[in-house]
Amino acid sequence: MKISTVSAVISALFMCQCLTFQNARADLPESASVKVAQSRITQSKQWAQWILSQVSALPSTQAIEAGTRVADEQRIAMQQPLFNPELNAFYTDKDDEEYGVVWSQTIDWFDKRSANSRLGQVDYELLTLDKLQQTENKLARALFAYIEYSTAKQLLDIAKKQENLLAQLSANLKIREDAGDIELIDAEMAYLSLSENLQHISLTQIRYKKASASLEKALNVHTIPAFPAASVWENDLADIETLEYIEKGLNIQYARKQIEQSIAQAKIAQLDKKVNPTVGLGAGRDGDENTILFEISVPLNIRNNFSSQYRASLHKVSQSELELLAKRRVLEQEINLGLENYQYLKKRASLWRKLTGKRLNNSQKLLTKQWQSGDVTTSDYLFSLQRRSNSLVANIELNSEMKKAWVEWLLATSQLRSWLKNL
Repeated sequence: MKISTVSAVISALFMCQCLTFQNARADLPESASVKVAQSRITQSKQWAQWILSQVSALPSTQAIEAGTRVADEQRIAMQQPLFNPELNAFYTDKDDEEYGVVWSQTIDWFDKRSANSRLGQVDYELLTLDKLQQTENKLARALFAYIEYSTAKQLLDIAKKQENLLAQLSANLKIREDAGDIELIDAEMAYLSLSENLQHISLTQIRYKKASASLEKALNVHTIPAFPAASVWENDLADIETLEYIEKGLNIQYARKQIEQSIAQAKIAQLDKKVNPTVGLGAGRDGDENTILFEISVPLNIRNNFSSQYRASLHKVSQSELELLAKRRVLEQEINLGLENYQYLKKRASLWRKLTGKRLNNSQKLLTKQWQSGDVTTSDYLFSLQRRSNSLVANIELNSEMKKAWVEWLLATSQLRSWLKNL
């Protein structure tokens, strides 16, 4: 029997399976369908909560939280008064003793304290945005690691099944070869396929080990205790306003806050050019007379008037504004590219399921039965098995890329954490 005959048999089997599946769906009670849907929702929620909790428990995440507490204390510190009062005492040993005390205070004449307070608040908000960005990046790395691990595990399972099948085939061929029921070329073809699969499974095993190491690094686990429903990766992104996501993105918010930081620093640099007077009041005694002391001092910015620092701060504002424009341009490209990639891969994955999905369910058993009955030659049988394996691998890789494209788009639009929390 030729390959065309085998394909016809598989197609007939596929039609029977589709009719059976449709009848089973028709007989399925509505309450059972609701329970299945609820179970998938619960399953996806548990998976999402597991991802979030694992990332939150990472030492690096805890270090970020500690950095937030440091920034909060620094913000409070910058709200404090700039100058503390001073208390001086003096004594002169002479015929008429002179002694007294002087209290002095530098006055924040131009309200630099408010400028410092503003800068401290902006610095704190900037660090908060940075924390959110790092969290999004950690979640992205965790999801990429999960996707790669899941993909590598599925590919390894297929490779092992293929190896077991070829090993069984080799044993059967040995028996048939001894009985003179098969040509030598067919046996050689089987052994060559088996040796080729050894190389393939070795590479797949290495990929699985690398994926396991990445999973442990990103989530601090060796295995995955929860899996989401397949539907969480298939989302409708037909009507998307890119500009809306650009302006709400953490990258753009961070760039805007950097401009605010530069402006606040420029304000402080401007105030540094100005001087604050120090006023002192004192009382003492000079011989038999009581004395009252009043003094005032003003720094002279003669050798350094801090003009260079101020000009540098103004240039920093311009730099931050240009960086905002650059980030907006790059982010728009990333969002559009991520959207296009996801929609394309989603369409391709859906097309694969329509063309091939159900056909592969029992095709292996059918092919084996046809080969054992002699309707299919060993060469055709091996070729069909390899095509079936390639189709399965293509589906796994295609779905993996689709999932990664979805994560990349969520990362570009700063929606990873909210997506997981809302599953």
